Amino acid sequence: MKKKLLKVTIIALLLVTMYSTIVNAFGFTVSMTPSSSNVGVATEFTIMVKIANLDVGTNGINSLSGTLNYDEDVFEPINESSIDGQNGWLPTYNADNKKVTLLKELFVKSEERVFQLTLKTKPDVAAGTVGKVEFVGIMASNSENDITASDISTSITVGGEGQSTANITNESNTVDNLIIRPTNNTVVSPNINNAEKNVANNTNTVAGYLNQDNSTDENMPYTGIEDTLVYFVGAAIILAIVFYIKFEKVNKEMM
Repeated sequence: MKKKLLKVTIIALLLVTMYSTIVNAFGFTVSMTPSSSNVGVATEFTIMVKIANLDVGTNGINSLSGTLNYDEDVFEPINESSIDGQNGWLPTYNADNKKVTLLKELFVKSEERVFQLTLKTKPDVAAGTVGKVEFVGIMASNSENDITASDISTSITVGGEGQSTANITNESNTVDNLIIRPTNNTVVSPNINNAEKNVANNTNTVAGYLNQDNSTDENMPYTGIEDTLVYFVGAAIILAIVFYIKFEKVNKEMM
């Protein structure tokens, strides 16, 4: 009776080890990208939250949750209307614990935007103040397992009063696009001939293939978790067989 109980215990431990190995193989990453890292006082800005590198099983994930922490001395309080779901993700927000939960009807297996967060700096914040926004305790589900991701954060610097850095940049670009004729000092918009237009169009076409860090905008090919799971399951099965054979050998020697 004791030997049978020992066999059952060993097999159960092996199964638990194999299951834990498979679950630990799952994973994904989350990123936060602010519309500007330097904004003015009493100014709204947005932060885009995106998921990528999804090794989450065959089905994919259809739920995502986490806690939004932010410097309340720097930013106005957020509410459910501050969170805009993207690509069919539907958000709910609990202001008491700052937890956001997003659900989607379809399962996701590739990189995509999940939600956009709108924040506003307070009017009495001193220029140069740095505010931090965090998304922590991140967890997703593939209907069978809960899968965690690393905490993420971004920092926002409060700029000069009245306008954000993005607005200043846009105004500078507007001035740069004007030409002053030396004959009569008249400010006019530049006339672009057909050749110049073609050059501009070709430049825009090439630029469309690259983002700021010279990487393509297209998603990288997704290899999936299936190959990884095959290796883990195979190793776990081999390990179980080895342990069982050794156990039977010892058991026979004891008899």
